[in-house]
Amino acid sequence: MGIEIQSFRKYEKNSLKGYLAVQLQPSGLEIRDLTLHESNDRRWVNMPARPYQDSEGNQKYSYIVYFPDKKRSEQFQAVVLKALDDYRPPEPKPT
Repeated sequence: MGIEIQSFRKYEKNSLKGYLAVQLQPSGLEIRDLTLHESNDRRWVNMPARPYQDSEGNQKYSYIVYFPDKKRSEQFQAVVLKALDDYRPPEPKPT
């Protein structure tokens, strides 16, 4: 599975460290609004999700895209985190 990081936007709040978009190769499918988290020397990526309130008024999240297979989810996580470690944002264009 090839993955290219399309963008990363830093945003720090609790375990959240930023938002990213990835493109799957060779299909070209782009997934936007993944979130990067770090806590207790652990890093992970969450798939895009939408918020909702449960019957008791608590905010919860429903994943829009997900892997039902835990092994494939872990493989995806590893590939995305490696691609993010190697990611270099594009240079700003001179004005």
